Amino acid sequence: MKSIKNTTPFMIKDLDTLKVIADPLRFQLLELLALEPMTVKQLAEKLGLAPSKLYYHVNMLEDYGLIEVADTRIVSGIIEKHYSVISDSVDILPELLSFTSQAGRENINTLLISTIDATREDLLRSLQARAFELDQGASEQTRHVMINRTLSRLPEEQAEEFIHKLKNLMDEFDSADSSGDNQAFALTIAYYPTFYYKELDASVEDEQHG
Repeated sequence: MKSIKNTTPFMIKDLDTLKVIADPLRFQLLELLALEPMTVKQLAEKLGLAPSKLYYHVNMLEDYGLIEVADTRIVSGIIEKHYSVISDSVDILPELLSFTSQAGRENINTLLISTIDATREDLLRSLQARAFELDQGASEQTRHVMINRTLSRLPEEQAEEFIHKLKNLMDEFDSADSSGDNQAFALTIAYYPTFYYKELDASVEDEQHG
């Protein structure tokens, strides 16, 4: 069963829904269901968790309209639900992430922590799962993991050109064949202008203390 991608982003318009996706585990569930519809059991197998650990989170994602039941089947007399995402991408109402308000700053902090935590947990689980596969006799295959943080001073024109290239690469990544036969890859990007607090001009500082 393959999902039919909805290219219209799901718009998060309230704080409660933002908090729902801010949980690292629910974040990963959304990522998996964006690849293809799955049951809770299949999700649990992917993440190496007991299904009982996921029902609460799956129900919450469904209650907030982020996922839906794509198909139901009867397996051994039990109704088995396959869930899929409402949309393969999510947008957040800009007002929720306004740095001019205390609530907006808290929302930004929550979202950053969630993204970083989900990346860390996904990478650590991937390394552990791959090691287990190799122990079970899986064939070796060279794959690259890239984690890097660096700073560079760019002219404004070059900075704009660079973000344009990044967006094109992200579009290429998002539009790639996501069939179940292909290896899943994760991509986390943070690109932003870095500002530092400048020392106050001596005359301004004198005036403030005058």
